[in-house]
Amino acid sequence: MEEKTWGCLKQTAIGCGVLMVIAIALPFVLGVMMMGPFKRAVDDRRAIEEKYGPQEAYAPPASGVPSADRIEVFLDIRRGFAKPCADLTRAEKQMQKMETFDDQEEIDRMEVMREAFSLTKSMMGVGPVLGHFYEIRNQNLLDAGMGLGEFTYIFAVAYNDRLLDEPEGEQLFGPTITNRRVRKALLSMLESQLEALESGDGAEEDIALLTAEIEAMREDSGRVPWQDGLPPAITEALEPYRTQLDELYCPAMAPLELMINERHGPAVESK
Repeated sequence: MEEKTWGCLKQTAIGCGVLMVIAIALPFVLGVMMMGPFKRAVDDRRAIEEKYGPQEAYAPPASGVPSADRIEVFLDIRRGFAKPCADLTRAEKQMQKMETFDDQEEIDRMEVMREAFSLTKSMMGVGPVLGHFYEIRNQNLLDAGMGLGEFTYIFAVAYNDRLLDEPEGEQLFGPTITNRRVRKALLSMLESQLEALESGDGAEEDIALLTAEIEAMREDSGRVPWQDGLPPAITEALEPYRTQLDELYCPAMAPLELMINERHGPAVESK
């Protein structure tokens, strides 16, 4: 079977050269452009953790149901993501267009070059967008009075159906370091919820349901929380906000939303 390569490599050395320049220069350029916003995002994340604790330390209500006022806060935070969502969506479409050249038998090399340069421009714009997204997210969390853990929990239940779809579910809960960390944080949240239920007046059926979900997540490393269906009380609480939640969901941005940023010397890592 013929090995699959980029269409431009099959048709023109010029297109190949353009892509090689992009591959060599882009990481350095993006690194320089992202550094400032990422560093500010790290500072804000530390401030969030000092006030609300780390992501995995969030304890949901014993019922698991986000209150109406916290859902409203979640929505307000998301409304600030409109610009990075648009920029990331545009860059994603550009990359998808480049990938289509691989399936074409005959390719206009000038078209390849135009798309390559357009992709370079888009990717150079993505660098600051990524940094600014985390800066905006963390600042919005601080301003709104919500920790990243609570944001993560509401995201997971509000967009539960999205997490079950491909490829979005794979991006958010596939076998990557970031996704394993997020799943571990969510599992810790459910365990905290169970402790609250057991120490309070939780109904036996609620305790049994949550215990079963926790065990299922422990046994299945790829399981999405409440994969077999959200508890009815959570679904009912979210229903009045469903239209707004769907309007504010951004597929291109979703895999980034639950990441944390850490500084290691002069470098900043997102995970």
